[in-house]
Amino acid sequence: MATYISASDGSLQPAFLTVMGILLLLSITSVALRLYCRVFLVHKVGADDYLIMSGLMVTIGMAVMNVFHISYGTGRHIADLPLMKILIPTLKYWYVYQLVYPVAIGLVKFSILAQYYRIFAVKRFQGMVIGVGVFVMVYTIVVIFVNAFECHTKPWRAWSPSFPKGCNNLPAAYFSTAGINILTDVTILIMPLPQLMKLNLHKRRKWALIAIFFTGAFATAASIVRLNALYKYTVTTDVSYDAIYILLWSQIEVNVAIISASAPSLRPMFSNIFKGTSYGRSYGQYRSGSRPFYGGGYGRDRSASRPRITTNIRGGIEMTSRDEENMPPGIVSAQTPRADSNSSQDYILRPNDRAMKTVMVEMRSEHGDD
Repeated sequence: MATYISASDGSLQPAFLTVMGILLLLSITSVALRLYCRVFLVHKVGADDYLIMSGLMVTIGMAVMNVFHISYGTGRHIADLPLMKILIPTLKYWYVYQLVYPVAIGLVKFSILAQYYRIFAVKRFQGMVIGVGVFVMVYTIVVIFVNAFECHTKPWRAWSPSFPKGCNNLPAAYFSTAGINILTDVTILIMPLPQLMKLNLHKRRKWALIAIFFTGAFATAASIVRLNALYKYTVTTDVSYDAIYILLWSQIEVNVAIISASAPSLRPMFSNIFKGTSYGRSYGQYRSGSRPFYGGGYGRDRSASRPRITTNIRGGIEMTSRDEENMPPGIVSAQTPRADSNSSQDYILRPNDRAMKTVMVEMRSEHGDD
């Protein structure tokens, strides 16, 4: 097979391959570290971890397809290429690529939503997560079908030399699906903000935690820039050269989303960032033998309905939420680790450690009249 990879005449191919390689390396590294934390430190792998691994596999498949795109001249000026030799193979790869891309980004979004569901055990919020997840699933399926049948009942027209004759209004399809994709990106990005703002943490650590969750803003920015690349693709006369920007920003979007989705799970490796909380400073943390113990209380103030984070001595993160509907004032409760994958608490225990228990006790004080 003849290849049309070149670094001369203003070709964007070397730069694209370099950026794609770096992004893939970072994505693979972040997912590997995530799995290390979940398997060896937290000792629990959830649905979000399996989904992010699936998303990474599909993203690697996208990268392989990108190499084929490059080998047929994408990223070079069309005047430097034998159009009749590369046209049909290039169109075939584009057809398959537009079916794979929504699967990759969809899996990453499902992983983020599953992580939200596990971390934030607030019924209303979990209901929102399920609702957004259903919307993303329906959207992903619709996009795949729209792309698969963009030329109606004759999909082979998508790689015909007469393409896009006899097919849908492609610019309208591209912009509408990309617009909804950006909308879901923004929605997923800001969803946890109200829950994070309620955390009973020192302000500096709270904003550090919010910053970790908001690294996904870079993926959202990439999806917005990708929309501009789609527009340029629909109006350009140098299609082979400008088409590479779609591949570039698609790779940036998916890989950055994978990296940002894995960031919160790397918390056990960087325990010093969140060492000590206002909860811990107020009520103290100490060891009893080899077992970490937490004691604390909820009064009748605003913190009674706030999610709280406590950290154990090994750098574990425990996020607990108190739902006012299910935890009325005056109830003394104890929370113990749950084995199900939807638990809102992550425990980091060594093989010989016993389970950690968080005890929440309501403390009241009454003052008589002087």
